[in-house]
Amino acid sequence: MKKNIIINMLLCFVLIFGCSEAVDFDQIEDYTLKPSYALSLTYFTISPNNFVPFPGAPPITEISEKSDVKIFETSFIRQNLVQLDFDFEITNRFNRDFTVEISLLDENDNLIYQLNDLNVAANNLEFKQTEILNIESNPTVRNFTRVEVKLSLDDKTTPIIASDVGEIIFNSAATIHLEAPL
Repeated sequence: MKKNIIINMLLCFVLIFGCSEAVDFDQIEDYTLKPSYALSLTYFTISPNNFVPFPGAPPITEISEKSDVKIFETSFIRQNLVQLDFDFEITNRFNRDFTVEISLLDENDNLIYQLNDLNVAANNLEFKQTEILNIESNPTVRNFTRVEVKLSLDDKTTPIIASDVGEIIFNSAATIHLEAPL
C-alpha cells in the first residue's frame, strides 16, 4: 500500500515537472479575431396589383424598393470589414421574366456599387444567387447606407393586369466578415 502511494507520487511529480515549456504570452499578438454575422437586408412580396397603374397613367413595368442599412454605423465594423456576401432568394410565380437590379447607395442616394443583375425566369420558384464583395478591392462599399432593389419586366410591351395570377417574393441577406487583431 505504501509502495503504491510512493509510485503514484513519483508518477505525478514526473508528469507535472517533466513536460513543461515556458509560456509565450506574446503569441496573443498574433491572434486575429475573424467573426461573421448574417443579417437580413430586404424582404417584400409583389402582387399583380402593384403593376396596375392609376386610370390614365402609363403601364407600370418597374417597381423600386429602398431599405436603410444601419450596420455600418459602428466604427468597429467599418474598420474591420473584409468581405460582404450577398444572398438572394426569389420566388417568381408570374408567367413573366424579370430582371432585378440591386444598388448600394450612400445617405444621399448616390450610387456606391451596383451588384450583378439577377435574371429571374418565369415561374422560377427557387431562384438563388450569391455575390461576394472583397472590401480591399471595393473600399467604398463601407459607405453604403441604403439598398435599392428595382424589379423590371423583361417584356415591357405586355403589362401585367390585376386579374393576372402570381406574385414575386424577394428575400435578401448579407453576411459580413470581419477581421480584427485581438
